[in-house]
Amino acid sequence: MSLRRILYNTTVRSPLLHHLRQLSCWSCGKEVKLVSNLFCASCNALQQPSKQDNYFKILGVKETYDQDETELAKRYKDLQKYLHPDKFATRDKKEQEISEIYSSLVNEAYNTLLEPLARGIYMLKLRGKEIPENTEVDQGFLMKIMEKNEEVENAETEEDIMKLNQENKAMIKDLQKKLSTAFFDGDLKRVTKLLSIMKYYTSIDSQIQAAIRSKGIIR
Repeated sequence: MSLRRILYNTTVRSPLLHHLRQLSCWSCGKEVKLVSNLFCASCNALQQPSKQDNYFKILGVKETYDQDETELAKRYKDLQKYLHPDKFATRDKKEQEISEIYSSLVNEAYNTLLEPLARGIYMLKLRGKEIPENTEVDQGFLMKIMEKNEEVENAETEEDIMKLNQENKAMIKDLQKKLSTAFFDGDLKRVTKLLSIMKYYTSIDSQIQAAIRSKGIIR
C-alpha cells in the first residue's frame, strides 16, 4: 500500500477533514484536489500544511473541549509514523523540509490538545480571545490556593502527597466539565474565568508531580 493511501486511510476519514481544496502541487505543478492537504495525487509529493488548518483539523478530531486522550494519542502516532522526517531522507530537499514542518506541527497540536489548560487557552484563542494578564480573582480563592501550595510543600509522606494529588486531579476534572459546558454554550466570559482558575490548579499539579518524582513514588 502506498504511503499516500496509508495516510488517507488513517487520518482523513474524520468528518472534519472531508473538505477538498484546490491548489497546485509544488512538485509537479498540477492542480489537484487534496483531502486534508497531505499528498499530491499525481506525483505523491507531500504538500505544505494549510494555514487554514487548526490543531483539531491537523489531528483529525472534532473541535470540542472534550477530548479522548487515547484517540489523540492514536492520531498522533499514526501521523508521526508516516510524516516523520526520517521517512523522507531520500526524497527531495523541499519535501524533507515540509516533513519537518509537518512533524513539528503535529507535535505542537498533540501537546496542546492533550493538556486541559493548554487546550482551553487554544480554543479561546481560536475565538479571538485571550486570558487577561491581570484577571481579577477572589481574595478568598487566592488564600485557598496559598494554603494548598503550603500543604504541597510540607507534605512528607507518600500518603499525604497522593491524597493531595487525588484532590487536585478531582478539582481539575471538575473544572474541565464546567469548561466543556461553557464552550458549548458559547459563554466566553465564563470560559475565561474558569481557565484563570485552572491555571492555579495546574501549577499546583506541577508541584505535586515534581514531589512524586523526587520521592520516587510509584503509582
